[in-house]
Amino acid sequence: MAKTTKKTKKSTTTKAKKPVVYTCSTCGKVTNTRSHLCSPKKTEDVYICRHCGISTSDPRHVCAPMVAEMKYTCKSCGRVTPFRGAVCQPKLIK
Repeated sequence: MAKTTKKTKKSTTTKAKKPVVYTCSTCGKVTNTRSHLCSPKKTEDVYICRHCGISTSDPRHVCAPMVAEMKYTCKSCGRVTPFRGAVCQPKLIK
């Protein structure tokens, strides 16, 4: 008799899926569904705002909750940030 070996399933880990985001090539609107756009195009770079939670293709997205969190500005370049150590010459915004 031949010896048989039992095959076991390998456990696989699944990677976190990136949210699918579409951009209208006509007007520039960004949404999660193709159906609401006149000329949808899949967006490769997707950013999720940690303040408001929307998916956007714009890495420089600014929203009201983010602006409310800003506490410091740089005296030298004018950059705003919620963290004192993120600018070289911090000045408290009043």
